[in-house]
Amino acid sequence: MAEPTDKINTSNPTEVARETLRRLAMRRIAPTPDNYQTLYQEIAGVPAEPANTPSAANALAGLVSDLQEHHPALSAQVASLNKAIAKSDWRQCGWQLSEIAVQLKPQPVKPQRAEMDNRPQDDNLALLRDLLAKTLEFGVVSQLTHNPRLVEKAQQLAVAVREADSAARLGDAASGLKSLWVSIELQASDNKDQQETLKRILLLLVENIGELLDDDTWLRGQLDMVQEVVAGPMKIQSLQEAEKRLKEVIYKQSLVKHGLREATATLKATMATFVSRLSDVLAANDEYQEKISHHAERIKRTEDVAELNHILESLLDETRSAQADNRRAHDQLVHERDAAVQAEARINQLEVQLAQMSSLVREDPLTHSLNRRGLDDEFAREAARADRYKAPFCIAVLDIDNFKALNDKRGHKTGDEALIHLVRIAREELRITDHIARLGGEEFLIIMPNTPLDEAAKIITRLQRSLTKKYFLDNNEKVLITFSAGVAERTAGESQEVSIGRADAAMYQAKQTGKNRVCTAPVAPAEAV
Repeated sequence: MAEPTDKINTSNPTEVARETLRRLAMRRIAPTPDNYQTLYQEIAGVPAEPANTPSAANALAGLVSDLQEHHPALSAQVASLNKAIAKSDWRQCGWQLSEIAVQLKPQPVKPQRAEMDNRPQDDNLALLRDLLAKTLEFGVVSQLTHNPRLVEKAQQLAVAVREADSAARLGDAASGLKSLWVSIELQASDNKDQQETLKRILLLLVENIGELLDDDTWLRGQLDMVQEVVAGPMKIQSLQEAEKRLKEVIYKQSLVKHGLREATATLKATMATFVSRLSDVLAANDEYQEKISHHAERIKRTEDVAELNHILESLLDETRSAQADNRRAHDQLVHERDAAVQAEARINQLEVQLAQMSSLVREDPLTHSLNRRGLDDEFAREAARADRYKAPFCIAVLDIDNFKALNDKRGHKTGDEALIHLVRIAREELRITDHIARLGGEEFLIIMPNTPLDEAAKIITRLQRSLTKKYFLDNNEKVLITFSAGVAERTAGESQEVSIGRADAAMYQAKQTGKNRVCTAPVAPAEAV
């Protein structure tokens, strides 16, 4: 049965020839000239001619002309076909027509994807096994270095996966994988329990050290930091920062403690010398008293005036000698006393330095304002004092205006220097009882104890004006630094988080109303405390 030819332009010999080749292939008809001619005439709608007439060669010659004109890429195959027609070698013509039909067949749009689809399934399976083995060798093993038994098990499983070339061996490898995952899960659970136990032991140790020390001011900062790190989530960034700060403080304290040991040794030596001198003075006085008693006995026994004169002269000599010894001893004792006082003062000074070194863990390393730990300590102290004496207590949240633009335009180093500049001006303008802490980034908090809300707002406004007058210099260029602030008065019993939240909301109000402003937060209702 003939296929429909509605979509074929029968007046175009090229389309008719292409359709003829396609139908030869579909009907699996030998591409002989006679068969080609019959189909060509059928498609073109012309009457069929008797077989084995010269018109078949003419039709093939026309096909050659069309292919040469419209398909130059097939020039080699068309030339071979033309030679076969000239020699009437119809077998060769059939082969060339088959090859041309294959070349004219549309190719897939994505040959690379086709190549992947045609990849033998065994190759894909081998690639998957190799990837799984490498995952075990380089991914899993590196995470199990603390457990040699699991490392050996994972390595053996990697070898088994790579050599699993049958369904049975793949099943064995799958069972081994399940067993390994169960072992890893159990090990992870054990590790977590060990970590929690070690954390509890360390916390107990730190608490006990603090209780054993009569004066822990020089060690309190380190103990607090260790307690905070251990009690919180074990993040590597927190651990590294704590290690860095502790190393810095411990190094500085070691220098101070070396001087403290020297001062203590000096004081001990001075006290030993003082006691020795005092003993010598007492011994000399005892010797003098004995001599006086001896002379008194001689005076009682004699009646000779000459001997009395001799006794008197001896007594005067002994008295003058004793006075000279006492004067020397007195001077030496005064000298030793002054040395002891100096050594004691030096010890007190070094102990103060040790306490200051310990407080470094409460400071922000860039601006030297309080960090979050220092803020928590000061807020708790001032809040307790405010509740005890029913005194007003205000805080202010400050945020530098357009800080991101400053960083982007002038660099992060300039941004850091701007933060330092703000803290320096704040310390110059704030009262000695006030504290400034860095909340993070360009945001700061100021603690103002014993201060009502209206006065606190005036203090922050005065700080704003001072900051605009005392320009920040970047490469000798004046740069205006401003901030927006929110002030809140803490209500009795109000938590630190709630107080800061209210001040923060007021700060955002200042941002939204034009920046470089100070806004106050409404007083918290009693039920919200």
